[in-house]
Amino acid sequence: MSKLIKFILALILFFCATFSTQAAPVIKITGLEFDNSDNMVIIQSVGTIFPKTQQTPEDNEKSARTPENVITKCFLTNPDRVFVDITNAVLAGNAKTYNLKNSKIDTVKVSQFSTSPNTVRIVFEYNKKFNPEDFSIYANDRQIVILFSKTLLSSEKYKTIYNNMTSGERKADIFEAATYSSETKEKIINVANTEQIEYETKKNPEKNTKMKAGFYIDSVQSLKNGLMIKGSGLISLKSSFVLENPLRVVYDIENTNVAQNLRNKTYTMPQASALVVDGNVAQREILRIGQNTQSTARLVLQGSEAKNYRVVISPDLQGLFIAKRTDVLNAKLTETTSSILSYSAKNAGENLDVVNISFTNPIALSMFEENSKFYVDLQNVADFNEEELKKLHANPDYSGITAQKIALEKSRIIFHLKDSTAINAQISPDAKELRIYFKKRVKVQPKPVVVQPVKKEEKEVEKQRPSTIKQMYSVVIDPGHGGADVGATREGIYEKDITLEVSKMLEENLKKMGVYTHMTRDRDKTVELSERSDFSNSISPDVFISVHVNSSVKEDIIGVETHWYHPVSLDFAKKVHSKIASSRNISRWDTRDRGLFQSKFYVINHTTAPAILVEIGFISNPAERKELITKKRQEEIAKSLADGIMEYLKSQK
Repeated sequence: MSKLIKFILALILFFCATFSTQAAPVIKITGLEFDNSDNMVIIQSVGTIFPKTQQTPEDNEKSARTPENVITKCFLTNPDRVFVDITNAVLAGNAKTYNLKNSKIDTVKVSQFSTSPNTVRIVFEYNKKFNPEDFSIYANDRQIVILFSKTLLSSEKYKTIYNNMTSGERKADIFEAATYSSETKEKIINVANTEQIEYETKKNPEKNTKMKAGFYIDSVQSLKNGLMIKGSGLISLKSSFVLENPLRVVYDIENTNVAQNLRNKTYTMPQASALVVDGNVAQREILRIGQNTQSTARLVLQGSEAKNYRVVISPDLQGLFIAKRTDVLNAKLTETTSSILSYSAKNAGENLDVVNISFTNPIALSMFEENSKFYVDLQNVADFNEEELKKLHANPDYSGITAQKIALEKSRIIFHLKDSTAINAQISPDAKELRIYFKKRVKVQPKPVVVQPVKKEEKEVEKQRPSTIKQMYSVVIDPGHGGADVGATREGIYEKDITLEVSKMLEENLKKMGVYTHMTRDRDKTVELSERSDFSNSISPDVFISVHVNSSVKEDIIGVETHWYHPVSLDFAKKVHSKIASSRNISRWDTRDRGLFQSKFYVINHTTAPAILVEIGFISNPAERKELITKKRQEEIAKSLADGIMEYLKSQK
């Protein structure tokens, strides 16, 4: 082979090697998200991560030439600090400094440490509260998480583990608050030598914020009789709610972040019942896990037996066991046994009572509502202490409590609820104190209409004005889902987009009829269910209507349906449904009238005004989906809903 050919081949190999090094995967780091319980930071990034964690700094030179995103950590002194380097990473925007308040970490600085290779450095300056042995890094293909402690059990405040109260019904001092200072920028980009650099921070006002990640879900284990969801932190669980067609029971975990590799995963429930059709398994209970909003994790249990499952909170408040209630009843879920020390009850505010129960050891428990009763099942408490329970009955602020033994080491406490009672149950971090708030809901009466006398000279002009009920009625319109919660989806079409378009058209129709309208959202943004009902209750409208699109695992199902819950809403539901499901609409839309349903959807259960939820069609049916995204069909739906609302409003004169 000639020297020229050898030279050309060598040159080609050189360029190939150089190109392969430059083509190494690069992730973009967009910022940091702090857990305000002072336990961890989530590194926000875009792109697939190829982690190679916990390397020593001596390996940096070698690692920088590899395609992995090598993550290193190193501790320094004067001042005390630890830096984390991430290779094959670029920082979006300028370098940033975060000043933390009341934390074991004083400041966190993130910058582009070098560009050859691309390395992002994060420097943590800490104080005496910090334990270097607790500093650890976890990474997968989608996320990097840095923990400041081995567990997230530093909080001394009670955690909510069952809640169906709206934020307006909550007592402010019940809930813990957390703060951290706002993000600021640095003059110097390179923070390699933190002893010598100078930087300045803008004097921005501190922001109060809710805890972003009080619990971090990192594993789902399949056990013999159920699923165990585990993580780090303190669980904050809301009450469940039910969705129909298909049957789903939804559990939201507040202040929780789900590991990226677990998001949108589906798990078949162990021991799940199966629906067999022609020898094939058509359906069995499944659990889906996802990040519903930035601060809320959502568990969705789907299947014909979904209502027969229970969720048990572990004694360390870091695990949820989900299984059929018969399996929960018969299983021994923890080696820890406990007994009840005492009960007490007192008035905690206007229409607000609280029951306190103390235990000898941490408890495992599950809670649910059925038939106007609130059940607290203590999974490791053999004796419910009948003598102490009798003392509770003597308290004039609360009555209607019973207890019973339901298994060898299990006890049940039953609270007999009055009508329209909201509940918030909390537990201490050591799981040895349980307190339950009961708030009587007071129906908000519509504000009386004040009719101003018309002056004589204005009477003639008034006669010429069009007929209007503008001074009499207001309507809250709730476009279902939005933002991170896309709702039902098929072929890239989202329920949240259809509901928003129809709701805007409905608003325009009602405005033309002289009605005050209020939208829970007027753009694509995430709105919590409690925020929707709170918004409506703060306005005290005449009616509330939530617009949704239905979905089913069976593509052939079509039709419109209307849901109501409280009896005061039934007449409203009938009048609106008669319009949207009129024979004319059913014929021209080539769909079905699926009827009226009494359903305990959150928004129609927690609003004080007559409230309904309409399902305007099935996104899962190809033909109906094609029609639902057309302007013509949306306008016809909006007009029918407006006509039904007006018929009801006029009937209430």
